[in-house]
Amino acid sequence: MKIEIAEHSRMSESGSSLLRLIQNQDIPLLDLIVRESIQNSLDATNGKNKCVDVDITVGEFRSTELNRHFERIEKGLNKRFPLGKENYSFMSFRDSNTVGLTGPIRYADVRNNVFGNLLKLVYEICKPQQNEGAGGSWGLGKTIYFRLGIGLVLYYSRIYQDGRYQSRLAACLVEDETKADSLIPYTSGVKRGIAWWGKSDGISSKTTIPLDNEKEIEKILSVFGLDLYGSEETGTTVIVPYVDKRALLAEVYANNESAEQKPYWANSIEEYLKVAIQKWYAPRLSNALYPYGAYLSVRINGKKVKVSEMLPMFRLIRDLYILSQGGTTENTSLVKEQNMECNVVSVDLRGVLNSTSAGKLAYGKFSRTQMLMDPPDNQKSPYQQISNIVVNMDGGNVPIIMFTRRPGMIVGYDYDSTWTHRMPKSAPDEFIVGLFVANSENTLKNIIDARTGMSMSLEEYIRQGEKADHASWTDRNIQGNNPRIISNIQKNIINKIRKQYTEVVTENTERQNIGLGHALANLLLPRDDFGGISTLPPRPTDPSENISKSRGRKSNLQIIGQPDFQSGKVSIAFEINLVNKVCELVLQIVTDFKRYDADLWEKEIGKQFPIVFSQMTISQMSTSGKGRPAQCEINLDEKCIRSENEQLVVEYRASNRFRQNCYISVIPRNFKGKIKGRITFTVSDPRIRGSLEIKEMN
Repeated sequence: MKIEIAEHSRMSESGSSLLRLIQNQDIPLLDLIVRESIQNSLDATNGKNKCVDVDITVGEFRSTELNRHFERIEKGLNKRFPLGKENYSFMSFRDSNTVGLTGPIRYADVRNNVFGNLLKLVYEICKPQQNEGAGGSWGLGKTIYFRLGIGLVLYYSRIYQDGRYQSRLAACLVEDETKADSLIPYTSGVKRGIAWWGKSDGISSKTTIPLDNEKEIEKILSVFGLDLYGSEETGTTVIVPYVDKRALLAEVYANNESAEQKPYWANSIEEYLKVAIQKWYAPRLSNALYPYGAYLSVRINGKKVKVSEMLPMFRLIRDLYILSQGGTTENTSLVKEQNMECNVVSVDLRGVLNSTSAGKLAYGKFSRTQMLMDPPDNQKSPYQQISNIVVNMDGGNVPIIMFTRRPGMIVGYDYDSTWTHRMPKSAPDEFIVGLFVANSENTLKNIIDARTGMSMSLEEYIRQGEKADHASWTDRNIQGNNPRIISNIQKNIINKIRKQYTEVVTENTERQNIGLGHALANLLLPRDDFGGISTLPPRPTDPSENISKSRGRKSNLQIIGQPDFQSGKVSIAFEINLVNKVCELVLQIVTDFKRYDADLWEKEIGKQFPIVFSQMTISQMSTSGKGRPAQCEINLDEKCIRSENEQLVVEYRASNRFRQNCYISVIPRNFKGKIKGRITFTVSDPRIRGSLEIKEMN
């Protein structure tokens, strides 16, 4: 195939920048490729067939048989991937009952800025699908293909256009142009790191268009053992050669995780793909009751992903989706098989939508027996099914909430963040699981969709608010107004789950204590890098045993006894072992993705930090190995920000923006020993998870 090297021009993307566009460190690459590739296929449905067929192949090929087709990089490929005893791996994603890569093949043929599927997928970036209900909203999902292997991707498609069937094949390489072993040749001083292959467009010697000769295309496909589409078949096949299977699986389950607890699907690319398909597309998988068009049918290396063989968590999600749409579960359903009791309620919002219902929540509480965790099934917990690793819950299981819109892809799983905070825990052998399905047909009040001139649909509002990786929903300002639909949906769902599963508390004092207790239930969590700095230990079963052992010669903090709750404040007794180094007590908020101290929270969130020191008293000090502790009176409060004696200074350090007392400096004056006292906090938001740690300052 003839090469076309992308030239550098103003505002053009380089290969290295394209590879960074949809980085997501929270989701393994195999999950991302499943989400994005299947979404592309579903967005291209032909509107005629009852299902979209997707065939994923994981196979091997001989390098020299492929490399010879790529002008000017053949030698570089042969050097990097010499023909040896072992073949190299590839993955392909083939869809049918789709329209394929339609549209013009040259930019000169573009009319009214309608580029078509071919130009958008192969030659453009940031050109999303424009049809209502499409999954893609950024046009960045295709960059996943370039990250799966070495950046080389082949696109083969068969379409019906202009009254005839046509075949098209092109290839693209996106690489980090700054690396010494980059493959794309260059003559000027600027390397862009992007190239395409095809045939000469017959107009310019520098540009290419896709191959259209089926015999030539068949030769390239035969390298991978893949076939041409049939006589009246249309669709697209994306092929990614030089895939490193070992590296991909290492993202799924890290080497430092327990080998005994490793799930079977983390040992094989094929098995993991099978689970990933269930995880993200359970609502639409083999679901003839899907209400918005074609359902999804998937094969992996020719073997169909069957509902009866799905993991129980994903069978349940599929059932909940069907129930949310007013359907009846099938004989293959987990709900029917295990006699599960499910609830379906409307999530109503007033004042922002033209009809009150923002969607349906289908949920229930299910036992470990119903989730097939007991012998002889011995399935992994729902938390491990969705995250691959063992998730240890303390004091009961946190609810799991999923959310989806029209395309039927699960956008995210939440069990300890904005969709589930303040929800009650269930017993250790029970699981609260819920699925929210947005009412895609509803529309927003007083907000016009600029594309249509009509009221914006709830589907489009959510779609436009998704991040590039489609892993979350966010509210935003639109036409000078923020309707806060997502946050109100979350609050509504939280309240419904709380009402259903929280025991009634009759006395006000009990209610106050329970609320504050939940706010600080995880206050004393260790960092992920526990041991790197001084910090608090994990909470044991008996809080009185919450004692941290000093590691090396670092200062450390211990919590003594249980917290006291009074007048909206929480007080804890502490002991600090100082090694004559300046330390700082730091309040933090813990989320699924990072930890925030007050300064970082104020910078990124833009709001006041919801945990503040109210008081610190030190009543005893004892020098190491020198008898009984001495009594002392060191006190910090709202009026006194600095207190000291001959051996010690303590003082508040205020946060940068809102000047809140979220840090306490502990400054020894040639003192080495233990100090005891109490710390009191004010917590303004009971939904947060907090931590307290001690840091030695340089």
